[in-house]
Amino acid sequence: MSKDLDRLLDRYRKGGLSRRDFLRAAAALGLSLGAAQSLVGLPAWAQGSGAPRRGGILRVAADPATTIDPVKLDSAGGIAIVQQVAEYLVWTEPDLSLRPVLATSWRPEPDARTWVFELRRGVRFHSGKEMTADDVVATFQRLVDPEVASPARGALPFLQKENIEKIGAYTVRFRLDRPVGDFPYYTQTYNAVILPAEYGGDFARNPVGTGPFRLTEYRPQERAVLERNDAYWDAPRPHLDGVRIALYQEATPQVLAMQAGEVDVILAPPYQEAQPLLSDPAVQVLSTSSGTHRQLTMRVDQRPFDDRRVREAVALCFDRPSLLQGLFGGIGDLGNDHPIAPVYPEHQPLPQRAQDHARARRLLAEAGFPDGFEIDLYTAQFLELPRYAVFVQQMLQPAGIRAKLHVEPLNLYYSHWTDVPFGLTDWTSRPTATQILGLAFRSGAEWNAAHWANDTFDRLLQELEGEPDKARRGELAGQIEELMNREVPAAITYFTENLRAVRKGVHGVAADMSYFLDLTRAWVEG
Repeated sequence: MSKDLDRLLDRYRKGGLSRRDFLRAAAALGLSLGAAQSLVGLPAWAQGSGAPRRGGILRVAADPATTIDPVKLDSAGGIAIVQQVAEYLVWTEPDLSLRPVLATSWRPEPDARTWVFELRRGVRFHSGKEMTADDVVATFQRLVDPEVASPARGALPFLQKENIEKIGAYTVRFRLDRPVGDFPYYTQTYNAVILPAEYGGDFARNPVGTGPFRLTEYRPQERAVLERNDAYWDAPRPHLDGVRIALYQEATPQVLAMQAGEVDVILAPPYQEAQPLLSDPAVQVLSTSSGTHRQLTMRVDQRPFDDRRVREAVALCFDRPSLLQGLFGGIGDLGNDHPIAPVYPEHQPLPQRAQDHARARRLLAEAGFPDGFEIDLYTAQFLELPRYAVFVQQMLQPAGIRAKLHVEPLNLYYSHWTDVPFGLTDWTSRPTATQILGLAFRSGAEWNAAHWANDTFDRLLQELEGEPDKARRGELAGQIEELMNREVPAAITYFTENLRAVRKGVHGVAADMSYFLDLTRAWVEG
């Protein structure tokens, strides 16, 4: 521990610094929020001592749910509701290890092109029917069926409907188009909760799963009411009698509700809005490092961004430490124009790109833009994106790039975010870096907003996906980072810490790198 950090911690312990000021100052010394919280006794988990207490209702505040149909899920509120009712084959823990849920084991056979999953026996849906391989096969076939158009299809591009097979009553085989060493993580794609084979849609009216809670009431854009599933396979869990999830259009009312004692958990409080909670003695703000980031994508198939020098010039305009400080109080990690965040084991540190407007102007002149250019910049009215867009506009200006801002309602922006020439988009963390790389940058990928197509990148990514050796994975990831840092299909300037606010007296709830919500271990003090 550095002497500066020693002195800082000593001041905090003697009462010379508030918790919030300590966290900010520790971040300025390069400490992650999670590491800083651990020093002052604030773990990423809200855990109590002693045996969990049975009973009680947990009140959760969440962002809106556009739908709760698992097949079509695309919003944080909807995902949080469905994850209490239905379950995945596996669950990714905060340390990125996999916990068996509806699968008890999995193995590649003989290489990472084919995977066999053994299912847990004796698990029953809320209808009373036993879950078997037929349900798992039908669930994944439904997700990758082009006619269904689930968002999961883009996350599972190497899986075809006819290659998902039942090879026993409790055994399923997935034959992939190419080796994917991290495939078990992909089975926790947020849509991939296991549903009955005969699932016919309309989950709001027929909410059936194997999960710890049954959905008894759902009012769109308002709330979900859930009651304990007394036949849950992992008895004596869940400990709670029930869960109430209130859906809010904005973050500030969620914080006010927490301060008023009306909610016990805020699913994903943005950093700025969470400030009053950092010094609230009745609340713990949990955090975890993540790969959550924002992509400033540039259409490489259109002028002016079809010239690599222009894209590099854009990336050179940003004072990244100031952005992280201004938007998150310095809490998070600096980005280097690729999405392989420090939280991922494959991450390789590169020399950090720094602000250099003189070099940016030279590159623009070489590319034929000695006087800069005008460009429309689009983003959504969501999280810190509007403020970030203003910073982007200001930092581009000294290089001669005049950005006109279009801050749009969330639904409007996401109706054309992959078409705009210059877009600022939020990306939530995934359990593996390859999931983001494949979704956002593989040639022809549906969410490739930069329309970037690079054969070398595609080859390296495919090799990384199938490579089991840790050292070789690091080498491949390093080559991808260098390539993306050089080509700059998107400027990525920071990675955030994912927060979760929890009232004191609530236990068994953790911050999550994907903002997922597992309440099987949650309990409340009496």
